[in-house]
Amino acid sequence: MSGAKLNEAQYRAVFHRGGPLLVLAGAGSGKTRVITERIAALIERDVPPDAITAVTFTNKAAREMRDRLAARLGDLANGLRICTFHALGLAIVREHAGLVERGANLSVFGTSEQKSAMRSVLAEMKLPADSEQVEQVLRRVSLLKNGMLQGADADRVADIRARYDALLARMNAVDFDDLMVLPIRLLENHDEVRALWRMRARHFLVDEYQDSSRVQYALLRLLVPADGNLTVVGDDDQSIYGWRGAEVRNLFQLERDYPSLTVIRLEENYRSTGAILQASNTLIAHNGERLGKTLRSNLGPGKPVRVWSCPTPEEEARRVAGDIRARHATTEAGWDAFCVLYRASYQSRALEMALREQRIPYHVSGGLSFFERAEIQDALAYMRLIQNPDDDLAFMRAIARPRRGIGDRALSELGMFAEAHGCSLLAACQHDALTHRRGEQLRAFGAMIDRLAQAFARLAPEQAFDLLLEESGLERALRREAEDERQLERRLGNLRELRRWWLRHAAAGGKLDAFLQQVFLMAEREDEEPTGQVRLMTVHAAKGLEFDHVYVVGLEDGVFPHRQAVEEQRMEEERRLMYVAMTRARFHLTLSHARQRRRYGQVEKCAPSPFLSEIDARALRWVDRDHDSPEAREEAEAHMAAMRKRLGLA
Repeated sequence: MSGAKLNEAQYRAVFHRGGPLLVLAGAGSGKTRVITERIAALIERDVPPDAITAVTFTNKAAREMRDRLAARLGDLANGLRICTFHALGLAIVREHAGLVERGANLSVFGTSEQKSAMRSVLAEMKLPADSEQVEQVLRRVSLLKNGMLQGADADRVADIRARYDALLARMNAVDFDDLMVLPIRLLENHDEVRALWRMRARHFLVDEYQDSSRVQYALLRLLVPADGNLTVVGDDDQSIYGWRGAEVRNLFQLERDYPSLTVIRLEENYRSTGAILQASNTLIAHNGERLGKTLRSNLGPGKPVRVWSCPTPEEEARRVAGDIRARHATTEAGWDAFCVLYRASYQSRALEMALREQRIPYHVSGGLSFFERAEIQDALAYMRLIQNPDDDLAFMRAIARPRRGIGDRALSELGMFAEAHGCSLLAACQHDALTHRRGEQLRAFGAMIDRLAQAFARLAPEQAFDLLLEESGLERALRREAEDERQLERRLGNLRELRRWWLRHAAAGGKLDAFLQQVFLMAEREDEEPTGQVRLMTVHAAKGLEFDHVYVVGLEDGVFPHRQAVEEQRMEEERRLMYVAMTRARFHLTLSHARQRRRYGQVEKCAPSPFLSEIDARALRWVDRDHDSPEAREEAEAHMAAMRKRLGLA
């Protein structure tokens, strides 16, 4: 690779001669290119491939790095060790399994196997072993293994952990946490193992280093001595996974543990316009725990960041959908050039409805689509069956939710009866010839569907929907089965959101059949790969991605930043999360907040996110404060142009 293709900072990082190196790579600064080119430069300097180990945090990232190097180096890339931290840990454990009381053919237990093992341990100790207790104890054992549980809390879990570890050893198994804990034990206690793996990691490279945990850093320290050839690439401003063990302090610890550390900052941004970077830089500058850098754009100044103020999240969603349709209609942008980001997955509900109303294709990433959630599918099954009594698939879902003492055998026999008499399953429930041991329950279900059909035909829309929840028993089942109040409120909130959408549809004169057609119009598209679709995702899921047009919604105090994070004094991580959201945008960034929001069934007034006041005002345009601003006029003109185009007048 010619050095002319790299900027000056990238060149110094790629061709660093040796010793510990920290590359502080800002968003959009070519981080992945630098680490892959550095590996290629080492190979071209005749470093043996088996002396190079590169780790990252996801299998996808490791695969992409291997593919890039294979294309770059050909057969020379064959001996490279490129994997995740946990895959490296597994390789160490398997090679030296006998030293940790395992065989080389050990199993790695997933979640279900871990739960079964822990349930057995708790039962043996005569402790509660219901599902919730098993999950809670496993979480605490995981915290203990990762050094995140101290003092009396650790003491209370220690005996359970010891028994659990012993059971896994008897089954020749490890869990996910063991893939860090056991390699550390091996490297600490066995000089020959440490010497062997230090040879294999004579050049040790870590991508996305800001996401490393305490135990991962401990493993790194054992593999690379203080004067070793360590290269870590990361961005302290994008450390957003503290909730799962990532510690941004690992970046600051490097200078203490590796005194000869060279630090190179990549500050030239190839992704975003100057205005977007100005807004992002001034926001993140409010964080005190950072090494510091200022990104510069090579795309020119660009347009100011728009800020919208909307009455409600529903109005906010409709405005986003309308703006996306207008931009799509009046520019060359495809649907996949647009992305909508939010802090929590429940916020997708209003957005999905607004996009469906506009017939805009979308894909929900980093969580279930609103319409894929179990409670929504359950309610829609009843509505489908009310609308179409011959819908046997809807019947099968509805009669099973909630349970009515009608098992698979009874339903199988009902199916044979329906086939023999040439009728639907619902009609079979009330057929005169039906003589079945579960006949009473089946007839009661059929009668209930009849009553609900009458309700949707004759009662007010809100009365009909509420009767559906009551007669079906869906709401009672949710209350009975919820693990905690937060889960219950989330699921009931989903049903309330479906109710609001149905009422809005009905208020416009829409019937049940049209409502269901609208809901399922795009169901097949959602199962496809996310190409040619607007992307909806949480900010956490957006890490590493970029889009021409980005909308960050729900910027209210208590939503983003999240109320719990503020209470736990994790404001700096929330600000980093906001920084990640903003730096996903290439050309247009819109920040939006609602002035009121429903919370636990009550309407609350919302203050704008404090992040909005931390951004340099010169980089922002508050569209709703100045209706004559260029941004407001542009937005209005785009909507008019889109309308003319849809009417065939353009």
